[in-house]
Parts: sequence; structure tokens; C-alpha cells
Amino acid sequence: MFVNRILCVLVFIYGVKSDYVVPPLSLEALKKGGFRVYIPDVPGTALFAFHANINDNIRAQHPGSINGETKEPTNGLWVLEFVDKLKVGDVVNYWIFVNANHLGYRKDGEPIKINRLLDSYTGVQSRCEPTVTVINGGKSTCSNNVILQDNFDGTAINTNLWKVEHRIPTYAEPNLPFNSYENRAENRFMRDNKLYLKPNAVSESEVRGTLNLREGCTGVQPQECFYEQRSSFLLPPVKSSKLVSKTSFKYGTIEIRAQLPRGDWIFPIVQLEPVQKDSSNPSKIWIAYSRGNNQLNIKDPADIDVRGLSGNDIGSHLLLAGPTSEVDEPERSQQLIFKYTTRSFYDDFHNYSLVWTKDEMRFFVDSEEYGTVKSNGETFNREHVLSLGVGVGGLYDFPDEAMSGGKEKPWSNADRHAIKRFFEAKSTWIQTWDPERSCLIVDSVRVTAI
Repeated sequence: MFVNRILCVLVFIYGVKSDYVVPPLSLEALKKGGFRVYIPDVPGTALFAFHANINDNIRAQHPGSINGETKEPTNGLWVLEFVDKLKVGDVVNYWIFVNANHLGYRKDGEPIKINRLLDSYTGVQSRCEPTVTVINGGKSTCSNNVILQDNFDGTAINTNLWKVEHRIPTYAEPNLPFNSYENRAENRFMRDNKLYLKPNAVSESEVRGTLNLREGCTGVQPQECFYEQRSSFLLPPVKSSKLVSKTSFKYGTIEIRAQLPRGDWIFPIVQLEPVQKDSSNPSKIWIAYSRGNNQLNIKDPADIDVRGLSGNDIGSHLLLAGPTSEVDEPERSQQLIFKYTTRSFYDDFHNYSLVWTKDEMRFFVDSEEYGTVKSNGETFNREHVLSLGVGVGGLYDFPDEAMSGGKEKPWSNADRHAIKRFFEAKSTWIQTWDPERSCLIVDSVRVTAI
């Protein structure tokens, strides 16, 4: 009877357009046996149901060997407990159903592999504390609610959480990066419970002719979906990858554990981007930015106007973060804060964090606060999405006449043939790239309401 009722509701909901997003599910398993699953209590939720098989696939709408439902939240969470004993290595395949705002939503969950067992369940908040954090178009949530979480434990990217970009930004974005974003397995993949976003250089033949990304294109402008090479305006010399969260939010604590990419003229995309973009004001909030060049020496530090920066090396030893609302230097970097170390940031995994409130942004690396930026008005006090990816080259990320490995940057930012000059130097910069270390490798992402 329950399954039939669900199916009837689903037939109705699939014809209804809504911006509600089913919250991420958490699972805790005990050493003594038993486990529980829960989702945050989002206003409007009236029912939460869970259906699962252990170490066996589960079909859509099938009740599963383990199932339950609840119509009451507990301490700000929708919780279901089961007596079944799980062991390390077990895989929980599941789908969930949520009734919210008088509509029904079914979500197929990514398989959860049990990596550890707990002595007892973790504590949960006693009630829904109000918060200034809002999600998905101004919807309210509760303080400390997890609004986005991904540990990349599955075998594929969770498309309930992420949009995988498939477009050509080269001739559409102010920075004109020298790469496309293509939703292909060689550019984005999962390995060892980590997300890999990889830049791949292309051959001579691939920068000529046409690039057709119309099928599945996520771009808005025509040239983002299809481009024909004209003279020195080549097709992007690098195929890369970028993910954008489907959950948007204003204010919160963002925590990302990642290893930044290595290689000349590579830069990471670990940033917040506004939902409503303005081409005349390309604002973003960098959470972790460090150029992939081992050393990148510039003639004058004033070319990159970072507060307090001395010395000429702006390569992989320099971590930058903060809001940017300009594309040109030195204006772009004026609000950024930085941390300089003797080791390259691409050498290891680090925990990058941002605590974003109405009044300020506080930035941390490995739990050490290294800078605060005060609010500068409404530009950054609006909903953003989280973006993860790898960019290459472009006209604003690498100052002219910068020296890397004893060689000058092969293109000028004012040169209309910049992308051609970059590709012609491929034999030099490709030597600094590595099949794995040039990837942005992400271990986990967590966004929590403040």
C-alpha cells in the first residue's frame, strides 16, 4: 500500500516544476549493531522515507529489504533508526522520498560504503536555531544544518548535487581561459574516494576546425556551445572540467579538503560564484587559489596588488583568497588576502575553509585563520554556488613578462594571438604537467549553515 501511494504521488510530481532540493542524507552505523539515517529539517517537510538494500542493487520505487518512514522531525532532523548490523566494507544502496510543501520528491542516493563504525551516535542539535543562512532562492534553514556535503565515496559524480559543465568559456568569459569544460570521463572521474578534475592538452589537429558541444551544453551564449576556428583564434588547446553545486546559498561555513593542481599556467577553481551573474561585474569569492607554476617571478609586486605581499614569486607557494569583482590587475587583487609558505600548496592535501557572514569573510587553511575581509556591500551579500575545477592560461591570471622555470610567459595578455602563442609553447609547458598531480583532487566538501 505504501509503495502504491508513493507511485501515485510520483506520477503527479514529475509534472510539477519546483526548485526544492532534497537535502543530503547522512548515515551512522554502530559497532554493537544498528544504524540510523537522517536529513536536515527544512521548513515545509512533512514526511521522510528511506528504502535500501545492503550489498545489493535497489530498483527505483522498490521497497528494499530495509525501509521505514517518519512524519515527525527530531531535534531539527528527520531520523530513522534500524536494528540491522552493518560491517566495514558493506555498501548501502538506497533511495529516499520526501514530502515537502505538499509535493513529493524521490531521490536515488549514491551508494554509501561503510568505512567506520561508531561506539555511539553523534549528538544532534536540540532544536532548530534560526540562522541568516538561506538556500535555493531565499528558503530558510536551521543553524548548523548541513546544506551541501559530498565525500566522493561513490564511483560516479553525484548529479543530484553537482552540475558538470559542458561548454566553451574561451571566447565568452572576460578572462578568456585557454580551456574548454567538457563532461567527459577523461576530464573528471572518481578514484580512491576522491574527485579528480583533470586538464588534458590537445593535439595540433584538435585546435583546428570546429568544436561542437551543443549536445548537453551548459552554456548560455552560442559560442559556448559551438565554435569554429578562425585564423589564430584557435579552439581551446586544453580540455578541462568544472563542477557547479546545484544548491545555492548565502552565508555559511564552507570546508573543502583538496590538493591543488601542479603545472605551468594552471590555476584551480575553488570558489563561490553568484547565481545571478552580471557580465559587467564578474564577481566571485576565491576560497583557495594558487597558481600551478612552481615559481612564477614577476618584475614588480605592484602588478598583483595583494595587501602586504613582498617579493616577486607569485607561484605555487602563494595562497590567495577573498572576493574579486574586477578582471584587471591590480584592481582584481586589492581585496584578497594571502599566505606564503616554503612548500608548494600543490604538494599536499589541505583543509581550506571560509566562514561567510553578513559582516565579513574569514579564511582558514588547516584550521589556521590567515585573513579576514570585511563586507563590501550587496555585491557579495547574495546567493552563490560552489564551483570546483581547473582553468588554464587566460588574459588576467598570469602577468606579462612573468618568468617560470627561467622562461618568459609565452603570450601577452594584450595580444590578439594569445591563445596561438600559448599553444605554440606546448612543448615547454607540457613538461611541467603530470597525469595526476595536474588535477584538482577533492577529498570532501561540506557547507553548513552558520
